[in-house]
Amino acid sequence: MKVFWVLFALMLTALALGGFINAVKDADKASRVGDLVISAVLALAARGSWRRVGT
Repeated sequence: MKVFWVLFALMLTALALGGFINAVKDADKASRVGDLVISAVLALAARGSWRRVGT
């Protein structure tokens, strides 16, 4: 079960980082805010998953 949480945490971390990178590249303000909000939610979920793993 720990392998599942590690893979899930890695996926969420990658999605959050990709969202932050996309928000920096994008020029539209509404799209940038949306990317930042979604990325923040993904980052919080990734943090919870990493806590579940124990690192």
